Amino acid sequence: MLNIKEKQATGTLNELYHTDYYTWAITNAELLKEGKLNDVDYINLAEEVKDLGNSEYYRLVSFFTNLLSHMYKWDNQPELRSKSWENTIKNSIRGITSALEKNPGLKYQSTFNNAYISAWKDARYIISDDIDMDIKFISKHCPYTFKEVIYKVCEIAPDRIDEDDIAFLKNLPLF
Repeated sequence: MLNIKEKQATGTLNELYHTDYYTWAITNAELLKEGKLNDVDYINLAEEVKDLGNSEYYRLVSFFTNLLSHMYKWDNQPELRSKSWENTIKNSIRGITSALEKNPGLKYQSTFNNAYISAWKDARYIISDDIDMDIKFISKHCPYTFKEVIYKVCEIAPDRIDEDDIAFLKNLPLF
């Protein structure tokens, strides 16, 4: 492994960010650990940290998207219901719970609502493709509140959803 001087010899940290992300990240981590704060690439590091937070937000959106698209199909195609759909719904609930437990800042109502609204926009495209329906016939407004989804999930898979997950979700300030 290169030491900091060898890494810096390969270019400035800003250059490394664009040409060798791995070395850039390792170098910045070492500089932070060693307390060499004046040498850290603050501008790019700040962007990366922000992106880390955003990735958790988009992870939540992804779980919502899967949940909403499968809930819609569950309601509108009862003849096609399957264990696979049930599993996706169950795993989406687990993912949402996990994301919110690990990232309490995502529970703020405006952040949560924005993620939910964004997820429905994405879910509409998935639904349109999956059921071969013109997207204009799928409401632009989500047909479910989050509260309705939680109660519906309890009906779909009452013995397959961890009751602690449901209790956690029902205790969100949105309820």
